Amino acid sequence: MALLLFPLLLGAVFVLAIGLFFTLRAVKLI
Repeated sequence: MALLLFPLLLGAVFVLAIGLFFTLRAVKLI
């Protein structure tokens, strides 16, 4: 269970980081 949950959590954090990065870039451009 934990082995299956780990990549899912890692993927969620990765997507969150990319979303935050692009949001910050968009705010800087405005």
